[in-house]
Amino acid sequence: MSESYKLNCSNLVCPMPVAKTKRQLLEMNSGDILEVTGDYAEAGENIKRYLDKREDIVLEYKTEGENYYLKIEKA
Repeated sequence: MSESYKLNCSNLVCPMPVAKTKRQLLEMNSGDILEVTGDYAEAGENIKRYLDKREDIVLEYKTEGENYYLKIEKA
């Protein structure tokens, strides 16, 4: 059974949100879901760019103003 994780990267600027996302994914099992939120839109874009180069799957990505949300499935 897959697990769900939440990571709040509010008040963090790059490279910390990418580093925290990477660290959390390393601790997860295949099929687990990670939801990442934050309040610095550029960090959300950088996380998505990082994930585009990996096997992990971005199930959802949205921004609203400076706020971002990513839903990621660990490959």
